[in-house]
Amino acid sequence: MKKSADTQSWNPLAPDKLSSICRIFSDLFPVSETGDLAERISEYWIHKLKKIWETKPDAIKQKDLAYHPGDPLSRIRQKSVVIAYADSVFEKGKTSLETLDQFMGHHFPAIAGLHILPACVVADSRFNDGYFSQIVRDKIHPAFGTNQQFADMMEKYFSMTDFVLNHVDIDNPKFQSYLNGNDAAGDCFFVFTEAEYQQRLSNGDFDQIFRPRPFPLFTIFRKTPTENRFARKNFSGRVNAMNKCLAPGRLPVEVIALLSIFNKIKNDQMLLENDYSCITQFIEYLEQHTTITLKSLFTLSKTQETRQTPYIFKEFIKTKKDLLIALGDDIETAQTYSAIFEENDALIFGEEIRALTTFSHVQVDLNTSTFKGLKMLADDFAWYLTMDLNMLRLDAANFAFKRWKTSCFGLPEVNLLMKILYLSMESVSPRIVANLEVNDKLSAVLKQMADRDAPPPMMYDFHLASILPVIFNTQNTDIATRIFDMIRQYEIPNQSIRFSIAETHDGKSVRGSLDLLTPSERMSLAQIVESNGGKIKSKGVPPRKYLKTEFQQVCFDACLDEEDAFLQLAKQNPSQSPTLHLKDHICDESDIAQALNISREQLQANDALTFFCNTVIHGREPYELCSSTRDALIRIDDPALEAKRFLAFYTIAFALMGRHVKSIYFNDLLGLANDYERMNQTGELRDIKRTKSDYALLKTKLSDPESFVHKTAKGINNLIALVDADPSLHFLGNEAELISTGNPAVACIHNHCGSHHTFVLINTSGQNETISFDLSKIDRALPKTLIDHFNHRPIDLKDEKLTLEPGPFQRLWLKEKMVVIPKEKLVE
Repeated sequence: MKKSADTQSWNPLAPDKLSSICRIFSDLFPVSETGDLAERISEYWIHKLKKIWETKPDAIKQKDLAYHPGDPLSRIRQKSVVIAYADSVFEKGKTSLETLDQFMGHHFPAIAGLHILPACVVADSRFNDGYFSQIVRDKIHPAFGTNQQFADMMEKYFSMTDFVLNHVDIDNPKFQSYLNGNDAAGDCFFVFTEAEYQQRLSNGDFDQIFRPRPFPLFTIFRKTPTENRFARKNFSGRVNAMNKCLAPGRLPVEVIALLSIFNKIKNDQMLLENDYSCITQFIEYLEQHTTITLKSLFTLSKTQETRQTPYIFKEFIKTKKDLLIALGDDIETAQTYSAIFEENDALIFGEEIRALTTFSHVQVDLNTSTFKGLKMLADDFAWYLTMDLNMLRLDAANFAFKRWKTSCFGLPEVNLLMKILYLSMESVSPRIVANLEVNDKLSAVLKQMADRDAPPPMMYDFHLASILPVIFNTQNTDIATRIFDMIRQYEIPNQSIRFSIAETHDGKSVRGSLDLLTPSERMSLAQIVESNGGKIKSKGVPPRKYLKTEFQQVCFDACLDEEDAFLQLAKQNPSQSPTLHLKDHICDESDIAQALNISREQLQANDALTFFCNTVIHGREPYELCSSTRDALIRIDDPALEAKRFLAFYTIAFALMGRHVKSIYFNDLLGLANDYERMNQTGELRDIKRTKSDYALLKTKLSDPESFVHKTAKGINNLIALVDADPSLHFLGNEAELISTGNPAVACIHNHCGSHHTFVLINTSGQNETISFDLSKIDRALPKTLIDHFNHRPIDLKDEKLTLEPGPFQRLWLKEKMVVIPKEKLVE
């Protein structure tokens, strides 16, 4: 298709884009350091892009060719997006994608946007990190449907899916090929022999790596034995082979099996079923043949998330010799057996290696600094670029490049790699908006969006997931002013936009609101979540030290004199040191209370100091709150009032999201509560909010007009219909703004686009409130009457002043004229 030269047009495989890709690869991989890597990967990458365009369906090509790159926001739609798993709802005899589409079309006619979370092939019989641990990244999991079904749904909706950048599942063919002896395949990953790992560990290569989760950074795996006589044996055969080496004394097979996974247990890593069976059989052996108790050998892990009992060795068992002594062998015998075992271990059971697994024991990181790793990235990325997608979520993007002796998070090389991905999309799939997913505080997200060299077209923001529950629990909407104060500090390009969430499939990110909520607010929310049955995921942090900037916030929050508190608690380090170090004699909460001249009861009643003590004494810091939206709010016994609050929650959420892409998690369409059954089945804390709903049961609940689910679903659908039809919330509009009502319990959020203005009022309290405030500062003449779209009644303004008495959790959507909503979008 030809375009006239006088119009700004898009052309596939534009030479300037391709040459830019080659140049960035050269910058990323200098010849002096990496030889011809840049040349080789550039050639392959460009070849791959040409193949993508060549094989793209013609109908998608024509849409691409009609795109005008001078108007990047033309790719956005004013359609709220439902974040769903491919199997969030299921029906017997149907693929789950078919059921999901049918469910939304029938019960939520307003929904026109859909983000399907990772849907490629996973190991569904074990931990898979909520489908983010994908065996392959270019084929839909069979139980969900087919590649064609998936592509059709992406075309039907304003759509997004995930490209999981950082890692693949350990069952990935290339990783398995490496474990089976193909050392070249190991170039795709970060894998080390035990000697290499220990050397790098002692060099401090891994000391600064940022940990998003508390699991071990490196997971131990075994390669297939190199000698066929052992490689062809099953595990039992290998145990017997080891026992022959120990003859004539021998050991019980259960002990040998446990010795074979000794290092994995010491590593505090979650075990696969085959490995864990070694523990269960060993326990049976102890109970039937010894008087040794389980508690004398094992304790429980504080970090593992598993349906199995997470046994780890007690501190005194540091070596295999220690274990054998604890089992009753004398020192000399234990020394002999452990030496023989070590000598034959790799030969019989296969060499132990360590692989970088930033996110979990089954997610092995991709090495994007080798040809094979980059080729794997290109091959998998290509599949997504062939589809008629609107947005592509680049998951865990800031982890996508590693350099030792750094944080390995958000490195400058990541920006270069992202530029390559953006340019690739611009070259062959210009209508797909790259959505950079960085689970970080709002200031970090805004800083990245303000980057003049490589501003991401779209970024996730995570702050509302924690801030909104705090607003409703405290009935203090003034907290929301912090969001806009933060936004005003950055100059964001007009063509950049955020993908805003109030809830998602993961736990509520503590980090996402780290620069917006105080320590006491974060602690209070965690306590409410826990009291309502939710789970707190904490990560280990170095105890006995604390950043001075964060200590300053704790003191302000706890009403302490910062200088005096520092003097009482901290060693006198150089003033330029950014870190507070506890004095040696301060060992527990009582010592801190005594140093601050308060009682322990006063300390425990202070949320900011409780937060501080958990970190500085216990070395534990919450990083994620696993709870449904409903269960992150203070309990209400009245279901009807609770439903009103839930709708108020999402009304303020959408109003705050404003011009940005608005989203809602599937469970919140129905107001689903914590799912303890699923969490207990899998042992994964996040599964408390990853319900797999039976369509037949949902239909029963939805058919009852008095049920919480029915009231919530109807209200949410009709709210989405309004939000998506209101021109004030168009993506070309202005950032939302908070207008003070003079009553912190009641928020007023103003959105406008051109001549269209909307004022959304929400009472966050369960009682009647009174407000009276001035709207004259709005840069336009106001009418004498505004229309509330929820109650369809006029609200009078007197001298541009609004005076109201909103009832419990009442919502008002005020405009000069009624928004026209297609009738078929509404649920009556």
